[in-house]
Amino acid sequence: PLLAQSATAGKLVLTGGVTQIEGAAGGGLTPWALIGGYGARGQYGANATYTRVDVDDYSLDAWGVIAGFNDRVELSYARQVFDTEGVGALLGLGRGFQFEQDVYGAKLRLVGDAVLEQDSWLPQIALGVQHKRNRQGEVVRAVGARDDSGTDIYLSATKLFLAQSLLVNGTLRHTEANQIGILGFGGDRGSGSLQWEASVAYLLTRQI
Repeated sequence: PLLAQSATAGKLVLTGGVTQIEGAAGGGLTPWALIGGYGARGQYGANATYTRVDVDDYSLDAWGVIAGFNDRVELSYARQVFDTEGVGALLGLGRGFQFEQDVYGAKLRLVGDAVLEQDSWLPQIALGVQHKRNRQGEVVRAVGARDDSGTDIYLSATKLFLAQSLLVNGTLRHTEANQIGILGFGGDRGSGSLQWEASVAYLLTRQI
């Protein structure tokens, strides 16, 4: 079945992405080449997002906003709060010590159209940047980081198979971040690295 169209804008369900924890349109941890919001060409769209990860030893809260323009340019902001809970006490930081980070993002669609170019194997490709600023600079330096801020640059390729309700994405990212920046940037083992990320999304029904 084909993906359902959004009731409020010109783009199809899923083609605005599921906002990832760093604020970009994507899936969970990985940016996609899709532009956030459900505004089609000649339109703009915006989303607000909140994500919480809660496990036995720590928790992460992330919230932010994202806006897409003309289905080509995306701007985003996310705030992350990492609560060390009991782990903070073991590390000498104090139980419940929190690392906080701001992430400012921008993305530009370079080529391809994930929806309209179904007869082509060329995926939609986008170039993105995320500037991250950790608010606990003295602490992250004390645990081995070189800086309290850094900039990720990534290239994402996303292919949407409408007939199968399937989305496949690959992202190549250059980053200096330690644990996405929660523990600062850089250290004694180099100034950055290339990371490969991938994700797959599938619609169980037209709405789920």
